[in-house]
Amino acid sequence: MDMIVVQISSDLLSGAFTLAVIAGGLLLLGGLVSFGVFIYRSVKGDGMRDPQEVAPEKATDSDEVTEGSPDDEWDYY
Repeated sequence: MDMIVVQISSDLLSGAFTLAVIAGGLLLLGGLVSFGVFIYRSVKGDGMRDPQEVAPEKATDSDEVTEGSPDDEWDYY
């Protein structure tokens, strides 16, 4: 009876370990793919940009209200 319990618990632990190894491998693969995409976009020129260089000049009125860009959520600030 004790051998059956040991064998079943051993099978459960080995199955859990196998699932953990597979999940870890998939996470590693996903990380490598996303890193490769980041490197590709950086080399191609579509990667990260400095937001202060990309932002257009905002027009200011005399009442200190600034107009937002066309893709802003608010029209005026």
